[in-house]
Amino acid sequence: MNDGQLRRLLTEQSAWRANERWQQDDPDLRAAAQLPLSYEPDALAGIEPPGLYVLRGPRRVGKSLEMKRAVARLLGSGVEPRTIFYCSCDGLSAQDLRRLVVTGHNAVRTLDGPRYWLLDEVTAVSGWSAAIKQLRDQSTAFREACVVLTGSSARDLRDATKDLADRRGGAADSERLLLPMGFRGFCDSLGDFANAPRTHVKPRDLLTPTAEQAVDALEPWTTALDDAWQLYLTVGGFPRAVGELVLHGAVQPGFVDGLWDVVAGDAIRATAMSEVEIATLLARLAANLGSPVNASAVATDVGLRNGDRVNERIDDLVQAFLAWRCYRERSGRPNPAAQRKVYFVDPLVAQLPHLRSPMVPPPDPSLLNEQQIGLHLARALSLDRPAAYVESDGVMYERTGTGAEIDFAGPQLPVPVECKYEDKPWKRATQTMRARYGRGVLVTRTPLVLDDHDVWAVPAGAFAWLLDGA
Repeated sequence: MNDGQLRRLLTEQSAWRANERWQQDDPDLRAAAQLPLSYEPDALAGIEPPGLYVLRGPRRVGKSLEMKRAVARLLGSGVEPRTIFYCSCDGLSAQDLRRLVVTGHNAVRTLDGPRYWLLDEVTAVSGWSAAIKQLRDQSTAFREACVVLTGSSARDLRDATKDLADRRGGAADSERLLLPMGFRGFCDSLGDFANAPRTHVKPRDLLTPTAEQAVDALEPWTTALDDAWQLYLTVGGFPRAVGELVLHGAVQPGFVDGLWDVVAGDAIRATAMSEVEIATLLARLAANLGSPVNASAVATDVGLRNGDRVNERIDDLVQAFLAWRCYRERSGRPNPAAQRKVYFVDPLVAQLPHLRSPMVPPPDPSLLNEQQIGLHLARALSLDRPAAYVESDGVMYERTGTGAEIDFAGPQLPVPVECKYEDKPWKRATQTMRARYGRGVLVTRTPLVLDDHDVWAVPAGAFAWLLDGA
């Protein structure tokens, strides 16, 4: 792009610089206003110059919307509109990115005050972190600016960490993560939970008196929470999907197709796999939830050349924040030599093959339950350290010397967690945790038992509600 094209791009995408009614005209804000939701994750709270912030998460989760909401807050606080720049970076080169910033700064060089740069989907630009590093090093105005970068890929995380070291303007919380809404946000969107206890329990506080009081206070709500949890396992937490559920009673085909395009047209776009092959792979992984993935067996089932190809496609999904790996624990660290479990980031992703072709059976609800409990544990740990989710080093599974497995364990989970989404007698399912740790939490469907101070049985809905308190 030449300078004139870059200038027009900034003018068109930063509409508030010339249009006081930009919020009514902005497509992201207008679409959000049409949904019957008050959900605002506030993923960009507290941004300020000269901080540099990186917000990551899957496509369709609302990163662009959070950018626009941040702009509205800045304008409401009195920031000069012409010093706020927004640009979607899809299709730009690293050179375009550098010249875009220079062009923007030149246009407002006579104005006082810091600049605000909100660069959306910057990870789509090859070499973006080196370009941002160069701009922070060579441009005083950009170094003193508040810079917000979003992306839907974790593939370049290591390079970005190296390039942006010491260039984050002292921001202590510069890494941000936006995932589909958790269970409490889902319940709040449905309504009828306004009077439920709002206590939040961190994983490290399980089995403590504080956690016992919090779980006990939720006892009158367990039936309603279980009903909502079953719905959550079907609909998931993408905001538009939840909004369509509230508005129409079901997720609409348009969003399902759009989410499929994210998987098949973006995350796995660099392969020669057909849509049928991609759907077959997703369905096979969904059927395997909760079990370590045997890549060679999956390759045989779905027609890929070998297990390496399966692992590459799983890596595509993980890097696009559409799936997450659960490593086997070894001496408190992930064991990369062992088979890994693979879970999706949202129930709706796991159900895409079934939703697009009813002949494909839906995933087992008990496996989706395990997926979402593990995800809520991973999210709870990432509140303090977003990299814990990206690096998959917070929540792991454990295999004991007898060959038995514990669903979720690890040094950041001092209390192991096992999932049995059923109403059957539950004490037998706690034997492995008792033998290995002497304690643990069994996540059930409805039994709630706290009288054993070493091993609790907690309904999945109540457990996820308490973990999702932040």
